[in-house]
Amino acid sequence: MSQFLPRAATATVAAKALKPALMAGGLIALAAALPLVSNGAAQTELANTLAQGGVRGQSLFLLLATFLTAIGLPRQIPAFAAGYAFGPVYGTAIALVSQVLACSLDFIWARAIGQSFIRRRFGARLSRIDATLSTHPFITTLTLRLMPVGNNLVLNLLAGLTSVRLLPFLAASAIGFVPQTVVFALFGKGSAPSHAHLLLIGCGMFLASAALGVLLFRRARPTA
Repeated sequence: MSQFLPRAATATVAAKALKPALMAGGLIALAAALPLVSNGAAQTELANTLAQGGVRGQSLFLLLATFLTAIGLPRQIPAFAAGYAFGPVYGTAIALVSQVLACSLDFIWARAIGQSFIRRRFGARLSRIDATLSTHPFITTLTLRLMPVGNNLVLNLLAGLTSVRLLPFLAASAIGFVPQTVVFALFGKGSAPSHAHLLLIGCGMFLASAALGVLLFRRARPTA
């Protein structure tokens, strides 16, 4: 029976991985449709607003992306928008910084405000989560971040409620954020017809990232 559990769990992860894939498809379709709206005016206005504001525009984008990600917006969406506006290199950098900042805010907020309250009411459940994360915080966090499923906000808050130290959690999160951030920044830039080849690169990286996440998940499953 135990031999079939990893396969069933892997199938569940693979099915849930369709969610970011569908999200990517929807974002690409939306960006590709922008030139058809008002003879390209919508696309031009968006590009001007985000990309031609200089340092101020990039800073405003960073602040907005940080805030929205911190309150639960899927981190792939700002990465896509950043890639669309700033290109895959700067877009990845800006989106990655916003994700790490949002992760820090969620973690600190949960630890400062919610830790004692939650521990008093859900001590037993939280202890199991604490044991899982704190034993090998870097590797565990990295594995969870690389998986193609999961909720970014929930993991940030749960980590803040446990005894996990901030530095290894942030370091593992930053590394784990990289693959999908790069992928969605490539998708954002590749949605323009002149950069369609980036879509192929992004698709390949997305599949590789998803496969790595599933592999790590299977290795983490108990064998007995």
